[in-house]
Amino acid sequence: MRFLRPEFLDLFWALAALAVWGVFTLRSLVKVRRRLGIGYSSATSRPSTIFRRSAHFLAGLLVLGCLITALARPQLVRERRIPDRRILDTVILLDTSPSMRAQDIYPSRLAKATRVIDEFIRKKLPEDRFGLVSFSQNSLVLSYLTADPNNLEFYMDYLRQQATLQYGTNIGGALKSAMVVLTRQTEIDPQMTDHKKVFILLSDGEDYGDELKAAVREVIRRNIPVYCVGIGSRTGALIPIGEEGGAVKYLLGRNGQPLITTFDESTLRQVAEQSGGRYYRAQTAADLAKAFDDIFLKAREIRGYRRVREAEEHYRDFLVAAFGFFLLRVML
Repeated sequence: MRFLRPEFLDLFWALAALAVWGVFTLRSLVKVRRRLGIGYSSATSRPSTIFRRSAHFLAGLLVLGCLITALARPQLVRERRIPDRRILDTVILLDTSPSMRAQDIYPSRLAKATRVIDEFIRKKLPEDRFGLVSFSQNSLVLSYLTADPNNLEFYMDYLRQQATLQYGTNIGGALKSAMVVLTRQTEIDPQMTDHKKVFILLSDGEDYGDELKAAVREVIRRNIPVYCVGIGSRTGALIPIGEEGGAVKYLLGRNGQPLITTFDESTLRQVAEQSGGRYYRAQTAADLAKAFDDIFLKAREIRGYRRVREAEEHYRDFLVAAFGFFLLRVML
């Protein structure tokens, strides 16, 4: 126990003097009563007895003692260990090809993915930073590393409302863009070399570009794990691309029939395993949320522990006690 304002404890000297004065006064009153022939037993049977006055005086001293202690701000100091985590720099690579509009995960694969990302960015540690790369056949850096969740939320809204279709899935190009994010950020902030760097790749398709092998080699060289999340049900779904005459219009194949999304997880699994990350299969919205939970649990690195001392305020307890003693004094 310690006191934040110990100078108020000097008031206990005045309280002690008051207690001595009170005892002296009560003893004098007892002597007067004895001279007048008033016995103790008869004295305690009337309201104005020595016993009642003593109880009143003691309760008053307790009220003042609790108030003085509350003014001194008593604190209970506790020490605990907290982990010293490395700052996490995460670049999210989000597939925005037409198949991500499939609604086997409601309201769509893309919409649900952006909402789950929003939720997890809101829960991040203050020092953690996120970047965002969207990709289909071409990739686009939407946000460089930032610790402000509102910045990424703006781009998530943009992706949910985007109406332009861009075909293809070039995972290799997306990885290269993600590495550009880290390279340019390092030029601005050289201290970020001490940070833990992670890529999270969300896609539902096979890579159709020719840059993947070179990009994976560079990711391995930089020691950046890529956590891959494959989105979509096993049965697949139709791909809505708009409305015509009030009816939903679906993406058609060469035979004029609606296309059903297919899923080939071999590419994503290979990228994750080679880079030191992990592959997750998200067939439902719950699977997607669990994947993010597990990714951030595994991506966190604890460099050690440090001891912190925390002070817990207890002046309110003494104020409550003072009020209780005051009520007791009133009832006596």
